[in-house]
Amino acid sequence: MIRKFGTMGSALLLLILIIALSSPSSELQHYGDSSKEIDTAATLSVLSKYRTWTLVNPAPVKMEPHVSVLCAAVMPENPHRDKFISVYVNEIGKQAMMMQLHPKFPQGSMIVKEKLESTESQSPELLTAMIKREKGYNPKSGDWEYLVLDGSASHLTKRGKLVDCSGCHLAYKITDYVTRTYLSGEVRQQLK
Repeated sequence: MIRKFGTMGSALLLLILIIALSSPSSELQHYGDSSKEIDTAATLSVLSKYRTWTLVNPAPVKMEPHVSVLCAAVMPENPHRDKFISVYVNEIGKQAMMMQLHPKFPQGSMIVKEKLESTESQSPELLTAMIKREKGYNPKSGDWEYLVLDGSASHLTKRGKLVDCSGCHLAYKITDYVTRTYLSGEVRQQLK
């Protein structure tokens, strides 16, 4: 009897999670479930839809050399060298990304960066993502969680308070640890 209730309880929890994730305003603002599998599945489910979010840069841009140098100092195999990127932000983080000169991204903001071989690439080699967590999650890096995913957003390679990622992002404290070197000139002129 206990075993049946546990299975039914798990099924109910999964149903609640699916309903919550189908709501556009619930984009992983809260990770209340202690199950790592459900957490990872929920994260992948939300991040796999990143191309429905706002595309921040209208065309892929080459990684800024100074950003690449910052990463090379922290990471032995620099994933940014000679790569192009397209960046997407979810609705929660859109205003901070596109309108604020000195942004404060709200909890639940998500940013996904596609690493592309060239400007014509249709499929990313790799995805990196940032999720703004609750206050106190990662105070040294603005409470951001860093994630590395495969190009199809179907497998998480790394996640958490990744030293490799935060080491580079520390230089961007004034913009809430988000580089934004990829913003177009038009968007930059409108930041307030």
